[in-house]
Amino acid sequence: MNLTKDQRNLIIAVIIGALIFFLLPAGNGLTEQGVRLLAVFIPTIYLWMTVGGSWASWASISAGVLLSAYEGSAAFTGIWGSVFVAVLIPFFMIATVLDESGALEWLVKWMISRKFIHGRPTLFTIMFTLAMILVSIFTVPIVVAVMFFKILGQICRSMGYTREDSFYRAQGMLVAWVSQTCDGCLIWGRAYILSMVTVVVGFGFTNFDTTSYLKIGLIYLALFTVAALLIVKLWIRPDTSKFVNFDDAAIRQELKENPMSKRAKIAFGGMLAVLVMYILASITALGPVASYLSGLSVAGPVMIVCALLCVITADGKPVMNLGEAASKISWPTIAFLGTIMYYAGIFGGEQYGITLFLQNLLAPYVGMIPAGVAVFLALAIASLITNVASNSVAAIVTMASFVPVFLSGSALSQGEILTFAACVIAVCATAFCTYSACATMGVVYCEEGIDYKGTPKYSIVLCAIMVVLC
Repeated sequence: MNLTKDQRNLIIAVIIGALIFFLLPAGNGLTEQGVRLLAVFIPTIYLWMTVGGSWASWASISAGVLLSAYEGSAAFTGIWGSVFVAVLIPFFMIATVLDESGALEWLVKWMISRKFIHGRPTLFTIMFTLAMILVSIFTVPIVVAVMFFKILGQICRSMGYTREDSFYRAQGMLVAWVSQTCDGCLIWGRAYILSMVTVVVGFGFTNFDTTSYLKIGLIYLALFTVAALLIVKLWIRPDTSKFVNFDDAAIRQELKENPMSKRAKIAFGGMLAVLVMYILASITALGPVASYLSGLSVAGPVMIVCALLCVITADGKPVMNLGEAASKISWPTIAFLGTIMYYAGIFGGEQYGITLFLQNLLAPYVGMIPAGVAVFLALAIASLITNVASNSVAAIVTMASFVPVFLSGSALSQGEILTFAACVIAVCATAFCTYSACATMGVVYCEEGIDYKGTPKYSIVLCAIMVVLC
């Protein structure tokens, strides 16, 4: 009988779980319940790396219930009852309307057609990159990559560049680098960041939240953007001889003749309203206003706006059709996020002893090297893993292996350990060196994007630079 890829990987995962369940002894801090949890969680990581996070996530939680690693009703409530799941569903729906209405594409073309760009290819590259960061605030990396390759193709053809030319490839590499890395730096509606912040909180940093992470994320993104632009300018050095053919005036005329639609403006305004409410909630100086908005939780603003977009009409139709928008949600992502969030919340529990077990196991080795060297090695390992496996898996493995050890008595302060954990989140989103680094690379290294050949050396150096800067 010929087995499918999913069937083979499921069999391997079951064997891994059985070996852990029967052969890993409790002790050295690890409890019997901790053994049962590891017998489920480690095979789950394998499945996430090989088959993705859809059915594997549900199978994982169900297996944990069957093995009594955790209580059944609490587990399933933890998956679907998470406030972050309630955030992502309406966020994805609004992002879909923004994309379909043409609002984001109109905004990008407006930014790259300013008069001061005329005849200045370096300024074009900078504005092209800044437009990517701005659009990334409102939607997910795959949408950003698809949109920017579409616009890049149009512009390059108008100038006489082909897909094989260095100018197209250089801008295309920026699409790969920036669109993906923004997913680990900009906090709004980010499944990856929301879940990884929960992992950090599970290590005892109870005051850490997405707003706190944004402080690190924005610094990281700023440094990353500068490094990426310098690699393009000083190392790749694309041929810009045909840039004299860039007709920015024609794009401005196109935008004037085809202004942003009423539906697009309303959807764009709705997403801006959500972001403004989030920002105001984080400004403690506003007193009762900030307290009220914080009390809505992160789900409140986006759900309110989503509901309003279903009622407000443009050209006689609702801005958002709830059924259509819901049908385009990435439900595998939602299932994966819910599972990650649940494991993040229980992984460090005393009833499992996993954190203590890792401390006892790794502390002697980490303690033999200076703390700074240990941090560097941990970040380098995170960068390596994330470029061959899931970003979330890489972050969980790295933090679970090193944070407990650092907390158990290293020379690092609590603030330095927390900063390290935040940097792990950012580094693990910097994933673009291989085809399998993340889902976004599937739309980057393809016929509609750029050829993979010749790109790894630039991507690897950029990742190395970010590890050093962290």
